[in-house]
Amino acid sequence: MSLRCGGAARTLGPQVFGRYLCSPVRTLSSLPDKKKEFLQNGPDLQDFLSGDLADKSTWDDYKGNLKRQKGERCVRKRTVPILESVGEAESTPQPQPQSWNPKILVECLTPDFRGDLKAVEKVALSGLDVYAHNVETVPELQRKVRDPRANFDQSLCVLKHAKEVRPDVISKTSIMLGLGENDEQVYATMKALREADVDCLTLGQYMQPTKRHLKVEEYITPEKFKYWEKVGNELGFLYTASGPLVRSSYKAGEFFLKNLVAKRKTKAL
Repeated sequence: MSLRCGGAARTLGPQVFGRYLCSPVRTLSSLPDKKKEFLQNGPDLQDFLSGDLADKSTWDDYKGNLKRQKGERCVRKRTVPILESVGEAESTPQPQPQSWNPKILVECLTPDFRGDLKAVEKVALSGLDVYAHNVETVPELQRKVRDPRANFDQSLCVLKHAKEVRPDVISKTSIMLGLGENDEQVYATMKALREADVDCLTLGQYMQPTKRHLKVEEYITPEKFKYWEKVGNELGFLYTASGPLVRSSYKAGEFFLKNLVAKRKTKAL
């Protein structure tokens, strides 16, 4: 059983439902000048020491004002064109979101959308800088490691399609080692990824999260990880991060991608 009280609060005013009070939000303009100034400027150390924020209603008002200010800073309404027909809606490109801070790098780690290329296209054209989707392991171990609905060819198609619809986007994927793969399988996987025009690759050691998960078949040596990094560079990846502690959100990789995106944007201008 659920209780929806939002509409009731708007029409009936303050109402008590059990132990909870639903009341409409007070606008900042309706408050006294002194309290308005306090809410706009925020509290300082003296306000906390004096106990002015000890009153629950004052603290709730301040928190609510912070949320409103955050929303005003982060949300920008876009003018969406009104389309006459469904055909026109499909043929018209979606308006691109404009970031308030051009220095922000947007990376999206996506699923395979069960092979739905229209969904892939929608994400790729959303304005992001890095399109990431992890193949997780070599093709031979996909059924053992991943969800049965996922497979290597489907993931490869996702990465390939993202680059086809948006050639300037940086594509990125990740492989876990130590699940029982051999060197020939790893090399063939890296080669297939590069042929699909994947830009960045990370390789890391698989670790068993719980006893219910797959066991670690092998702990790869740091020297072996260095070897795969060298192979990745030779195959032509823009960036290859390979190491026991490397993950898809590897910090050193983020610095590299940030510089790469900045260079591409400079060239575009």
